[in-house]
Amino acid sequence: MDLRWQPGYVYPPVFYPPHVPIDGGAAAVFALIFLGVAVLTWRRPANGLAALIVLTPFAFAHYVDGTSVTLSKAALLGFITGLLRHRPSLGALRDPLVIRLLIALGAVIASMALSATAAGDRAAVAREIAKWFEYAATFTAATVALAADPDDRPIWRAIAGAATLVAVFAIAQEFIGAPAGVFIHGRPFPRIAGPLEGPNQLSAWLGITIPVLLARVLVHRDWRLVAVLVLVIAADVLTLSRSGIVAMLVSVAVVVVATRPPRRIRLRFAAGAATLAAVLIVLGTAIGLEARFFSLSEVPQPDHLGTRAELWRAAIDLWRSSPIVGIGAGNYELDLGRVGLPDVHTHANSLYLQSLAETGVIGLAAMLALVYVSIQTFARTASRRPLIIGVLGASVALALHQVFDYLVFFPKIGLFWWLILAIGIVEVKQARSDARPLDAVA
Repeated sequence: MDLRWQPGYVYPPVFYPPHVPIDGGAAAVFALIFLGVAVLTWRRPANGLAALIVLTPFAFAHYVDGTSVTLSKAALLGFITGLLRHRPSLGALRDPLVIRLLIALGAVIASMALSATAAGDRAAVAREIAKWFEYAATFTAATVALAADPDDRPIWRAIAGAATLVAVFAIAQEFIGAPAGVFIHGRPFPRIAGPLEGPNQLSAWLGITIPVLLARVLVHRDWRLVAVLVLVIAADVLTLSRSGIVAMLVSVAVVVVATRPPRRIRLRFAAGAATLAAVLIVLGTAIGLEARFFSLSEVPQPDHLGTRAELWRAAIDLWRSSPIVGIGAGNYELDLGRVGLPDVHTHANSLYLQSLAETGVIGLAAMLALVYVSIQTFARTASRRPLIIGVLGASVALALHQVFDYLVFFPKIGLFWWLILAIGIVEVKQARSDARPLDAVA
């Protein structure tokens, strides 16, 4: 009998998996990934970028002296190594759009470095800064690579393929056992996570792919992607992530408005959306899910996680102790004992409150500027290209979702978001220069 389906079972945490030391087998896997991505990139940068997209949601994490080694890190090193063969021009990085994003990213990193002056654990600050430097390296390399090889066909295949793999893996957990769940009226309901760290993280990752795929369907009538889109949306709904589902719905609305589809397409889309919503509402009501989805009360959490009310209050209290530069990036979970939560070890469940607590008003301003630039860059571009519209919807979804969850903390989401931003930036440049469109159909 699977105890995870029994009332009273406390689901184990999925945010912090055990630190498995690297061994010979794992080292061989990472070496093969490095070589494989390097060879793909050596032949064509777009193929290497596609491989990076597919590998991002899968970690296979092992550790060396507390530092993680993952598939995405090995792939990124291989990608950069293979890219050097092409001697790509760095001119793409001098574009004003790229510079604005890099400045915003640099401001976030600088605020983290500044927070070290008040940090109790400066090693935690260094780890957070290293993570954001990885995001910067990913964005920079992807921008340069796609500018050198502006063919989006491998990119579309990679996004659709990765979304399908993640969704199938996640939905399978409905039958083989999910890593998280809730009990409503005494009945257990699984919350799928797939290869991500938890249900909210899966919802965020899928929330990035859904607007991109939807924009492709609506602009190019690529009905082959409809099945993938339905599968991915179903997986998102099954996460039972309220903030993730609402953010996804908002991003869908953004995409529909931005694509300006013909009236007959709008009617078909509206009819399909209404039918799906009706089915979900009927099913949800039949099993009592509305008691969770529309409730403001939180499901009790294991002691080490805490509720949002506790975590948000703790974030404000910690911020008050160092309002300008914060308590130090990465120090929030380490300092919770100072504000009455000695047994809780997690993040603040909000990007904005986490930034406020850890990096003060300076860091919050930098983070808000980054969120603004990530949306405004694509909102100001009058184009029906699906990559531009899709990236706009993805950034809107992530910005909204992170009001209630701290998601770029997780590299699987952060790296994917920065890859998508790089792809969108190059597409905007192509649109402005009237070059060969990246979203050309094969």
